[in-house]
Amino acid sequence: MTFKTLLASAATMAALSTPAFALGPINLAFAGPEDAKVDGEYVFAEAFRNSLAAHDVEVRINPNNTMGKEDERLDQVSTGLIEVNLGNPAMLFKMSPISPALYLPFMFESEQQMDDVVAESGILDQVNAQTADYGVMIPGFNMRGGLVGIFTTDIPVTKMSDLEGVRLRAQNGEQIKFFESWGAKGTVVSFAEVPNALQTGVAQGYFNPPSSAIKARHTDILTDFVPLDAMPVARVIMLSSDWYGSLSEEEQGWVDAAVDDGIAANRQWSASYGADLINELGNLGVTVTELEPGERDKFVEATKAIWDEAADPAIVDELEGYLD
Repeated sequence: MTFKTLLASAATMAALSTPAFALGPINLAFAGPEDAKVDGEYVFAEAFRNSLAAHDVEVRINPNNTMGKEDERLDQVSTGLIEVNLGNPAMLFKMSPISPALYLPFMFESEQQMDDVVAESGILDQVNAQTADYGVMIPGFNMRGGLVGIFTTDIPVTKMSDLEGVRLRAQNGEQIKFFESWGAKGTVVSFAEVPNALQTGVAQGYFNPPSSAIKARHTDILTDFVPLDAMPVARVIMLSSDWYGSLSEEEQGWVDAAVDDGIAANRQWSASYGADLINELGNLGVTVTELEPGERDKFVEATKAIWDEAADPAIVDELEGYLD
């Protein structure tokens, strides 16, 4: 092999293994489908792409975990192999110890309240100071539509005591603590295994918004839903810090505007989609039962009593200071 050939080969290998930090084409990856009807992250992705298209910048949308599952995509956005990743909160928790406070049940009663507190508090500055160590920027969040309640299999819930001993699928150990404060039991099950867990009785329900059950088609198994209005469901927008830092000031402005356009489109979608979810559950055969008067207050009281076990108490106090 000649020296010139060796150099060419080395350059080719470097090009394949090293991120090419340029504005385009931009890879945007997420877990869900390319379906603007049921997936708010795809709504964000479309608006983000259309915004940058006005500057002749190509955005390649990669849905359905085609660029890897959550952990793999986090690694890739951290190293700049993916420029934009739309991930789940658990990935944010790995990078930012203060971020779980944003996801406490009954902290926020609406998407708008969460948006307002995030904007007014400057909490994202503190979050980004922590995620910077991982090469990731967090410019905001995507909403999935609707607020969280409890789904069950043939167990109507009208008061907190109805959950006594009921096994609820949990995402992690922290969620189990909340369930136990309500008298329920928790069992950690991956989302992919939820149908089997519900069918076999390993779990008898879960704590999710209506959009999750509808999108995952769990409504064939789950029969009852009680709206707790416990929290919005916010997914995390992640940008590669190295990539963003390589852009000119003008190009960064284009990306910032594209993120803003994507979030605006997501919120418009969520308001429309979320408003009809309860009716959609009824159409799918799920019985929606309201809590008896005063029962939601019991959930709130029991949950707030253990907030400081699940999140940084100083951050909890700070966020509470911005609540109406």
